[in-house]
Amino acid sequence: MQIFIIGGAVLVLCVLCLFIRRASTRKAPQAVQYTYYRDLRYGTHERHVLDVSIPYAHSFDGVILFIHGGIWMYGNKSDYPVFLDVFRDKFITVSMSHRYIDENTHIADLEEDVSAAVAFIQRFCQERKADAKNLIIMGHSSGAHLSMMYAYKRSETSPIPIAFCVDMAGPSDLSDIAFLYNFKKLRWLKLFYKVAEKATGYRPEEGDITAEGYSETGQKLMSAISPLSFITKQTPPTIIVHDVTDSLVPYSNSAALHSVLNVYGVDHSLIALYSGIGHFLGAKKIKGGGLHYNKAMAVRLVKVMHEYMEKYCK
Repeated sequence: MQIFIIGGAVLVLCVLCLFIRRASTRKAPQAVQYTYYRDLRYGTHERHVLDVSIPYAHSFDGVILFIHGGIWMYGNKSDYPVFLDVFRDKFITVSMSHRYIDENTHIADLEEDVSAAVAFIQRFCQERKADAKNLIIMGHSSGAHLSMMYAYKRSETSPIPIAFCVDMAGPSDLSDIAFLYNFKKLRWLKLFYKVAEKATGYRPEEGDITAEGYSETGQKLMSAISPLSFITKQTPPTIIVHDVTDSLVPYSNSAALHSVLNVYGVDHSLIALYSGIGHFLGAKKIKGGGLHYNKAMAVRLVKVMHEYMEKYCK
């Protein structure tokens, strides 16, 4: 009995020593180190600016470009989701601003802003011998819309090959009549008409867009600026995040996007949320800039993004 106790103590001591030895050989976790460039100009307009971080590591897995939301008329590059910081060690991360739509600047012009930003990022990285191997383009709300428009329309011409797209509560089908019901319920129909006019460059005539639906002209105008209209078999993989209680961009948009991507055999994932966090996905501005999104949503999205990175960024 005494021998058993002593033997057990020796065994425990040996295991403890082995554990301490192994633990002592492990490297302490290193803080992510990167070079940060603020307010780089990619065009001539005052809002043609972006921020870039390039990790110290000699090899990268690609570029993540984030585009802010704000119904194409508000927001800026500081509206950056802080959960993307988990990728700073392996990816060049970029947050861009773009022009706002107005009487002379429309969705097509904002698409050109995104295109100019991507071309600038490629040149900027080449000058620093940083290989921008592939592009993950993503955004929230109107920024997600612009991300999809770029990915779906320029998948074969993008100077940085597109790995995949991330749509966070973005309008993928602006001809969806559910928009009218949502904005009518919020008593914002006049705002919807105003946005539609600035987005398309066409002044809607009486009957083009009403609370009951679209005319043939209205349908064509809204379809022409809808990512859903540009899906093909070559469309890049897409991750969709949408809360079913969204009162601005109807969830039916993402349901339709999911269906059409299925029809064309495009790899995609739909993260449907039932948590009641709505259109803004729980986003809150934090001191010093950046947005904290709902933690549970961010965890799910980051997990799926890691899976897509393994598939498309290697």
